Amino acid sequence: MTFDRGRPATVRADQTTVRRANLGGVLRHIAAGGPCSRARVAAETGLTRGTVSSLVGELIDLGLLRETGEDESPGRVGRPAQTLELAGMAVAVGLEVNVDYLAVSLEDLTGQIRYERQVFVDNRKSAPGPVLDRLVRMARQALDEAERQQLLVVGVGVAVPGLVESDSGVVLRAPNLGWTRLAVASEIGRRLPGLPIRVENEANLAALAEHWQGSARGTRNFIFVFGEIGVGGGIFVDGELYRGAHGFGGEFGHITVDLAGGALCACGSRGCLETVIGQEVIARACGVEIASGGRVQSVTAELVRRATADDPLVHRTLEAVGATLGTALASAVNLFDLDAVVLGGCFGPLSPWLTEGVRLALRERVLSAEWSTCEVYASALGELAAVRGAAALILRDVLSAPWSIGERRLAVSEAAS
Repeated sequence: MTFDRGRPATVRADQTTVRRANLGGVLRHIAAGGPCSRARVAAETGLTRGTVSSLVGELIDLGLLRETGEDESPGRVGRPAQTLELAGMAVAVGLEVNVDYLAVSLEDLTGQIRYERQVFVDNRKSAPGPVLDRLVRMARQALDEAERQQLLVVGVGVAVPGLVESDSGVVLRAPNLGWTRLAVASEIGRRLPGLPIRVENEANLAALAEHWQGSARGTRNFIFVFGEIGVGGGIFVDGELYRGAHGFGGEFGHITVDLAGGALCACGSRGCLETVIGQEVIARACGVEIASGGRVQSVTAELVRRATADDPLVHRTLEAVGATLGTALASAVNLFDLDAVVLGGCFGPLSPWLTEGVRLALRERVLSAEWSTCEVYASALGELAAVRGAAALILRDVLSAPWSIGERRLAVSEAAS
């Protein structure tokens, strides 16, 4: 990775642009490579040592980097080369609205969770207003914890199932919640004034979290498939989240798999993938009773318990689910030439009984299977991957624009006064 060496610019705006680009480049370099010295950053980025020293000083002042106190090459003769690493002062609040739970996560730039909470509630029976009120109350608890720990909150990310217009933060349609054209960013911003708010599809954010801190870390091309009441998907292509022309890409659960018609989906169509392998569909096929508003977590735990006990009905059902899921995933791999599949949501805990069926379908149905193996992994972050991704969405912005921390500090100071 190389950055502009800071050649003299003809106008001040150019100098500012170059410095900001280099500031973000140095921060991202240390974030990606782990602790390293100023000299090593200079050697690996192509920047001069003087430029790196100046940029690092600014990043330390912003609270984004810190010196570890450790020598990069202990025992070597000469002046010790102190290593640098990310600091945990900047934090983001992640929020998630799901069909049967709400979640909040307070995460810092190093990936450490400073606060986390999940509340189970049947959101299919609630109007959007009360749901968002409950979610904001949970957010305020996280904000109180950030204040107690003297952390700087840089923004709030919100994960929602359905079609999201990410630029405006409007949820255009969330079939399993019954929401249509709801301005979630504005509604939460009105309840939490002064904080930047971003809203994104939950499966996209779960994929982002797995790429940030989970099973797909270091993988540039993969699909994350998220199994709950519905089925979602998030796709990474060349190291970036693929959103499509309008931001609606990755609606994996609405691939048509039953051309004869099939069951009616919440989206209004028939034969969608989630009507065949959604978590409640799996549970019913296995004879697991679901009470009204049954919790995803408890239902999945019961499926795992029966599968571990070698329940033949559960084994047959999961074998069929693995084959169906693998067939649908093969289409995605053929389209995007992916290196990996990550199974999340209820598919993660059930992966010991799904993975072989998925792998077999990929071997049989991916055209390039003979030359490019697509690996299958279980989610490392579990049920809370999406809320972790909501926080990561904000934190990635800090890596790209570290100077914004100064602006955020000023806004907090002005609000306090």
